[in-house]
Amino acid sequence: MSYCVLTAVERCRWLAVIAAAAALSSGMLRADVVITRLSNQGVIISDGLETQIMIDGLVVEPYSIYGGLPEGLHEQFSQAAGPFAGIDLALVTHQHHEHNQPAYACTFMQKSTTTLLVTSSQVVDLMREKCRQFITTSPRVKIIRPRYDAPEEIHAGAATVTVFPLSHGVFKYAALENFGHLVEIGGMRVLHLGDAGMDAADFERAGVAQMKADIVLIPFLYFSPAPGVSFIDRFLDAPHKIAVHIPPDEMEEVKAWLSTQFPGVLVMDSALDQIVFSLSESPSP
Repeated sequence: MSYCVLTAVERCRWLAVIAAAAALSSGMLRADVVITRLSNQGVIISDGLETQIMIDGLVVEPYSIYGGLPEGLHEQFSQAAGPFAGIDLALVTHQHHEHNQPAYACTFMQKSTTTLLVTSSQVVDLMREKCRQFITTSPRVKIIRPRYDAPEEIHAGAATVTVFPLSHGVFKYAALENFGHLVEIGGMRVLHLGDAGMDAADFERAGVAQMKADIVLIPFLYFSPAPGVSFIDRFLDAPHKIAVHIPPDEMEEVKAWLSTQFPGVLVMDSALDQIVFSLSESPSP
C-alpha cells in the first residue's frame, strides 16, 4: 500500500487526475482512499470517484483553542458546494462544539438534499433547537444507539460504516455519547475514534484491536508519553496513522515533535489538504 500527501493547492491538480480516472472504463487510474482534512477531527473519506463520507465535518467557526474553516470556505459549506458537494453520509461522533455546530449542521443538511445524517440523540437534540421542523420531519436524519455487543452498520454508496460506542472519559464526560466509526471503502478500513478516552477496558470491550484498520485517525494527545504510546501499540497499530485534533496555534510545535519522535505519523496542516492512499501505485498529482 502506498500514499501521497497533497496540499490544498496540489488538490486541484489531483482532482483533474480523478476526473480522468472516472473517464477510463478500465478503472486503471483510481484512488482507493482519499482523506480530506476539514478542521479538528473533521474529515471527508472518499474512494476518489463515487462515495464521500464526512465525519465531524459540520463545523465552521473556531471554538476555544480549536479551529474552524477558513473564511473562503464558509459560502461553499453553506451551499453544500465545492468540496462539500455530493456528501453521501454525514456522521458526528459527539456533541462537543469543535465536532459539531448545530446551527451550521442545520444549514448544511437543509441545503445538501441527498446527505444522510446519522448520529446520537444528544447531537440531534441540540440541532433540534436550531431547525426543529427539519429535524422532526426529515427522513435524512437518523438517530442510532449502538451498543458494544450490537454495533450499527450503515451502507452508503460503495462504503460500509460500522458505528460503535467508545467512552469519552470519566466524571463530567462519562454521560457523553461518543461514537467510533470504522469505514470500509476502496478496499481499506479507516478508523475514526472521536474523542475516545484512553481506557483499555473500554477499547477491549469495543473490540478495537480486532478491527484491523489500515488507516487510523488518532487524536494527537495519544502520542504523548505513557500511557499513550503503549496504548497505540496495543490497540491502534495500523500501517498508517494520522494525527488529528491539533489546535491551530500548536500545529507547528506538534508537527516538529512528531517528526522526531514518530516520523511515520502523518499530519495534514490545513483545510482541504489530502492524503491519498492506494493499494497499488499512487497516482501523481
